[in-house]
Amino acid sequence: MTFCSTCRCIVKLFIMKPIIIILAIVFALASCSKKDNQIQQPPIQQWDSKYKVEGTLTDFTEPVITYAGPQEFHLTKNGNKVEVICKELGINGHLISHGGSLSYYSKFGLILTIDPSSNKIISIENSYGQPSSNGRSAILDPSGVNSFNPATKTIKIKYWMDQTGVSGHKTAFDETWTYLGPK
Repeated sequence: MTFCSTCRCIVKLFIMKPIIIILAIVFALASCSKKDNQIQQPPIQQWDSKYKVEGTLTDFTEPVITYAGPQEFHLTKNGNKVEVICKELGINGHLISHGGSLSYYSKFGLILTIDPSSNKIISIENSYGQPSSNGRSAILDPSGVNSFNPATKTIKIKYWMDQTGVSGHKTAFDETWTYLGPK
């Protein structure tokens, strides 16, 4: 059987069409697979690290509560927020000395919001709610440096813990967080 040149082109296209479709599907699946792999592997962040925390604490309602000395915080970045876990407690919290005995403020932990373009800490919140079920909130003190220095990986921060029923701020923190390395 002999076909005219137009018919031969139509027959070739009909035969080639399934191959073209199969190649397009294979290419699309390979492309999607690469994108899925990129999504599943979170990028390493400079914030996913360990920090030595030193500074001062002033509890305005209970002077027997003082700074517990250096402690280690583990930071984990999620978007532009950084969650803080106290290594010694194993939870999001902050060690204190209560009359010489180690303790911590219950239902008070930190989540920082950091502006990636300026490395400024633009807000702080209590990880247990703002306020938590026992009325505690974290408030950034604007008089502090409140920033991350990428050259030294040091964080300088001042913040308050407020508590329902307490007039003014309950506790003031003024801290320097020194980079120790990756978690």
